Amino acid sequence: MIKVLIVDDDNLVRKGLISMLPWREYSMKVVGEAKNGEKALEFLAEHRVDLLLTDLAMPVMSGMELMRVVRKRYPHIAIVVLTLHQDFEYIQDCLRLGAIDYIAKVELETDSYDEVMGRIKDRILEDQMKLAISPVQEDDHQDYGWFYNARPDHKRTDAVPKSSLLSVSANENEDLLADLKKSGLALGWVHKSAEFEQFMNALKEAALPPAKLTAFLNSLLLEWNRIYTSVTHRRMELPETFGAWFEVEEWLHEARESLAAAIGKPQYSEEIKECIARAVQALHEELSDPVTASEMAKRVNMSRSYFSQCFKDIIGMTFNEYLRSIRMDKAKEYLQYTQKNIQWISEHTGYTDQKYFSRVFYERTGMLPSEYRQSCQSCRSGIQMSDLKGE
Repeated sequence: MIKVLIVDDDNLVRKGLISMLPWREYSMKVVGEAKNGEKALEFLAEHRVDLLLTDLAMPVMSGMELMRVVRKRYPHIAIVVLTLHQDFEYIQDCLRLGAIDYIAKVELETDSYDEVMGRIKDRILEDQMKLAISPVQEDDHQDYGWFYNARPDHKRTDAVPKSSLLSVSANENEDLLADLKKSGLALGWVHKSAEFEQFMNALKEAALPPAKLTAFLNSLLLEWNRIYTSVTHRRMELPETFGAWFEVEEWLHEARESLAAAIGKPQYSEEIKECIARAVQALHEELSDPVTASEMAKRVNMSRSYFSQCFKDIIGMTFNEYLRSIRMDKAKEYLQYTQKNIQWISEHTGYTDQKYFSRVFYERTGMLPSEYRQSCQSCRSGIQMSDLKGE
């Protein structure tokens, strides 16, 4: 979970950002707020923060001054600037100070929430992946043997070979990470012990520096949660830090058990559960495309009837029920966090007929899409009014 600190001298703006933006949908959590740069630095001194969202024009300490200090003291923190200014040179100054992006307040006034959050999350992930596959830097020439060979009693064992990462070129390292990510997302290891051991051994052999390893695992977890959350309505979380490789192993075992419990039952073979897992992953990746159980069964080399039976037993609902469920969940996200019209939302959730989409949505929620959107907007307005009265 990405921890966020919001800094703005306008209390209404802070409360509005906290209540209106879909933080959880993008694996983020607001852990604090501050009314100026000095208060922000006091908070940062005592709390872990991954993303700083700051205004620029503030009393006591401006956003620009805050950014300069944060760049020196907390270089790991991603910074996004909240501004009324859209002058190119002004924005360039912010980017030169280390901001990964900026949000023009007009974007928030037009309710472009998903576009704003998606852009920020993409920038953060892009930076994380650059960190994970970047060429070896001077501080990478450390011996991370202690991390990969430490035991649960936390005693370091330093008499081990240097990290194998140091013996490969940047291109080879990038290829290695790409192969590992492909294996991690294939999900065959969820049900096949041999593949799981192979995946873990390859990851350990890569001997990534701990920070890069954590960033890499986070990029995998975002994809794993798409499937896990759709079935369980819960999320798997990544620890803030790993003290040693054995902790990574423990977490991977827990993640495997969670995924296996969500997408598989013991009466089916590992091959069958893998086929159903691949089908579920494909549905999430191709949500807007027309798809039938028959077509999906062919893609995973199963008969239509057996595929349907296995899918229902393993996932807990029929193929069509599950497909309708994830489509409606996505439609609700679009309605709540965007201003896209109903026809656009209908097409991007797999329904070419808008009237049929509206009927299905009504049957599931008891409201038409337009009524649902209005209800969400009224709820947000109510939260803001409540916050104002609290002041």
